[in-house]
Amino acid sequence: MAAYVISDVQGCHFSFLDLLDSISFNKKNDQLIFVGDLVNRGKNSRKFIKWCFANRLTIKSVLGNHDLHFLAVFFGIKKLNNSDTLSKLLKSKDVDNYVDWLLSLPLALRFDDYLIVHAGIHPNWSLQDSLQYSEEVSKSLKKNPYKFLSKMYGNNPGFWAEDLKKNDRRRMIVNIFTRMRMLNKDLSLDYEYKGDIPNNHGKSKPWFSYRNQNKDINIISGHWSAIDIQKHQYGFSIDSGCVWGGRLTALRLSDLKIFQAKANPKDLCV
Repeated sequence: MAAYVISDVQGCHFSFLDLLDSISFNKKNDQLIFVGDLVNRGKNSRKFIKWCFANRLTIKSVLGNHDLHFLAVFFGIKKLNNSDTLSKLLKSKDVDNYVDWLLSLPLALRFDDYLIVHAGIHPNWSLQDSLQYSEEVSKSLKKNPYKFLSKMYGNNPGFWAEDLKKNDRRRMIVNIFTRMRMLNKDLSLDYEYKGDIPNNHGKSKPWFSYRNQNKDINIISGHWSAIDIQKHQYGFSIDSGCVWGGRLTALRLSDLKIFQAKANPKDLCV
């Protein structure tokens, strides 16, 4: 049995099938874990979610910011953006089943010695903190999706503190898990910077540049396609920008070998 962590698919279903061929995927023996952003921006979100739902008992995934955006659109909290490619998925006869499945996914999951998240974890969070905060958000999201999602959006307060009030606290947990790239010196989130890792950006640094209280934590994330495959002190960032014409990546956990498939033109809007 081999376990593979797969980068942001974002509706690139045919690229995903090409990646399965490259790893000689065996449904009976191999485990797939996705770092979130399963949907949006690629042309084939409906096809990919259909595959995920059909295989939901044998795959694992966390939620990414695009998955949460899809849920917010479905529940009428957000409207489709011009760059969204979610219309076919929203019109699917099985969309209610897909939504229920997405609502069941966590923001963080532990697999063997690894913590799988979409964007990262805060430097002040331990492994146990991260799993606890993920569970806190998941319970609230599943209990009342509309209420949770309607309070989820925004950049404030921008920093993490254990004693934040309920809505601020949950908003910050979501933002850290699904939107974080750079942190300022006071450990507040820099929401603006989305480029490659700077030599000297000045006010902020990548989240994984800061010392974590648990130095033995192993984290695999996606979300930051501008930095491609990045090995850092806590693990790997593996979003290789498939939806932008790059590659889709699978990281085999047994030996940390990287497998990739080129973006399939049938998936791309660019």
